[in-house]
Amino acid sequence: MGNRKAALALSLLAGTALAAPVQAQEAIEEIVVMAQRRAQNLQEVPVSVTAMGGEQLQEAGLSNSLAIGDVVPNLEIKTFGGVPNIFIRGVGNNDFNSSSVGPVSIYRDDVAVASTGSQIFSLFDLDRVEVLRGPQGTLFGKNTTGGAIVYISKLPDGAQEGYFRLGYGRFNLLEAEAAASMPLADGLSARVSGTLRRRDGERVNIHTGERAIDVDEGAVRAILRYHPDGDHDVDIRLAAGTGRDRSDYLQPKPDGQINGADLFGYRDPAPGDVKILNFNGDSRNHSDNDWVSLTASFSLTDSVSLKSITGYDKGDVDNRVDVDGGPRRIDQIRFLTGTEQKSQEMQVAYTGDGIQALVGAFYFDEDFTSHSEADLVGELTFAQGAVPLVTDATRANKSYAIFGQATVNLADDLRLTGGARYTWDKVDATHQGMLIPGFFDAGIPDGAPIALVPFAAMGDTFKASSWRLAADYDVTRDVMAYGSVTRGFKSGNFNIGIITSVAERTKVDPEFLTAYEVGLKTTLLDRRLRANVAAFLYDYSDLQVLSVNQQGSGVPTLGLDNAADARIKGIEVEVTAIPADGLDLGLNLGILDAQYRNYTSGAIDPATGRPRDFSGNTLPGAPKFTLSSFAQYRVPLNDTYSAAFRAEYNYTARKYYNNAQDEAVSSRGGHGLLNLRVALSAPEADWELAFWGRNVTDKAYIVDATDLRDFGLIPLYYGERATWGVEFTQRF
Repeated sequence: MGNRKAALALSLLAGTALAAPVQAQEAIEEIVVMAQRRAQNLQEVPVSVTAMGGEQLQEAGLSNSLAIGDVVPNLEIKTFGGVPNIFIRGVGNNDFNSSSVGPVSIYRDDVAVASTGSQIFSLFDLDRVEVLRGPQGTLFGKNTTGGAIVYISKLPDGAQEGYFRLGYGRFNLLEAEAAASMPLADGLSARVSGTLRRRDGERVNIHTGERAIDVDEGAVRAILRYHPDGDHDVDIRLAAGTGRDRSDYLQPKPDGQINGADLFGYRDPAPGDVKILNFNGDSRNHSDNDWVSLTASFSLTDSVSLKSITGYDKGDVDNRVDVDGGPRRIDQIRFLTGTEQKSQEMQVAYTGDGIQALVGAFYFDEDFTSHSEADLVGELTFAQGAVPLVTDATRANKSYAIFGQATVNLADDLRLTGGARYTWDKVDATHQGMLIPGFFDAGIPDGAPIALVPFAAMGDTFKASSWRLAADYDVTRDVMAYGSVTRGFKSGNFNIGIITSVAERTKVDPEFLTAYEVGLKTTLLDRRLRANVAAFLYDYSDLQVLSVNQQGSGVPTLGLDNAADARIKGIEVEVTAIPADGLDLGLNLGILDAQYRNYTSGAIDPATGRPRDFSGNTLPGAPKFTLSSFAQYRVPLNDTYSAAFRAEYNYTARKYYNNAQDEAVSSRGGHGLLNLRVALSAPEADWELAFWGRNVTDKAYIVDATDLRDFGLIPLYYGERATWGVEFTQRF
């Protein structure tokens, strides 16, 4: 209740300030986005987009690609086994297997990052991040039924400039970040940037006496750009980067379901105390990622331009998770994955005669390998029924697409947009699961492998079209209304993760989503108030859903199925205002109603003897209410120094982590987080000294839960504890 009151109070505060007389001469900066693969003012794009600049990302303390979920309405992100589960408007991926493919695409600059292991990376030296909500299958391709998130690097522009930032915080947090741009020759410039972040564990593992959940990550990036001064006809960018993560995995606390204990009678010695863990398995979240991209743009005529985008990405992941979170060997898993992807995209753009058009072709080639070692019920000997399961899988995916979109000015204040894409996917996969007696027992020779899930080679081709139709109308010079109908799809796939029976090795067909959306974008009061509203209705069919089913056998089964359909509807409100000199306010609000329709699982519920009926249940990762807000006040102290005071409040309502709308496998209520920041700066000297605190009330909140009731427990994963620190930034 306290969180709800805080959210309401801050909302009313923002509303009061917005209604106050406007006295300032400041104006909200225009935001340029590439949501339609061309530069446009955010307020002129008939798409629901949230855009955050590099400075805003730093002030919010967002350090990696998954952190933005706290500040974008109807965006939820979690991770398990190194696999990010991203949900936009309730459309997402709840599959923890590394072979999973989500319906939200991640882009690093212009290149799609398909590998789940490569989608988790450090945020540093960015120009902005764009979150596009709703299907983006026309211009951004397949697997975007939920939307797309685009991370855009800061580019060299021929000037010599840069910065460095150093920070220290609680739990011996050390952060360092630096970037520099330099001209090399006429029209040729370069930018090099990097980041390092290390922190001792924020919790204690009493089983070993050591700290747990350490952080150790770093990345570098270099961009070479040829862009002759004053010549917009040529822009060639060669970019390369590498990232390394040697952090611990986010370990859970077990919630015993058998009189407060698990299958073996173990109880958490400190229930509810998120500082205390007690696990005996290895914990790591290690990954390496290398990537290269080449983007070249040329103006062929005054109205026609050509763009080529070439990308290469390689990722290797080694994740080890003690899933049960206790001192016994019940469910310990190691994930080893490797992914190599190559992509090529060609675009031809036309602007003239009241038409903006883009046509293109896309090619994508991915090779994926997976090896997992699951020590299931290792507390028992093999003869007594333990499951030492070793799984090997591969996937080769070749994808081809042609696409186009055009916007036609029907009148000075009315525009019509139409686009379509046709995609051809060829997927080949192999999979096997072996029981190897003695595999996890030191000093005991491995027994003869037993083909629990025999080797199989599978393949199929998936073809589908996606399209978009939209209209936008300038009600006034500062008010634009739009409406759209969009059809998107997520390609078919094979369930090749950790499974214990041939029946679980399923093929799923493509899922489809038709989205209806209307919106209003306004810039009022001499550009001191920006208010955008969107309402949407989704008709979602053939959902690809991972079901964790209890069979009473001691080992839960995992099924990847096509659910019947779902209906999603909601509203988003985004407001930014400067009601007084030096005062900035922001309020983002998401309201969501996402439910399965006519969805009956193929698994039998042992309690009833009938198939489990999930119809009417709330989709995983779809809280009914999300809010993010901030208030920042800048004030000059004298002719040399100025100060800035910033407060953020982010609230997320209850969300479920399985299909059964199960209270035990949920966040068990909503939670609100309060972040504070105070900065002293000398604008003329280009330096800033800032003090910050995140989750300053030390709120304990659940970010994930896993249904392991066949083992007598539900592992609960808690979010980061209260942290604080200081940072110094110098620009030159």
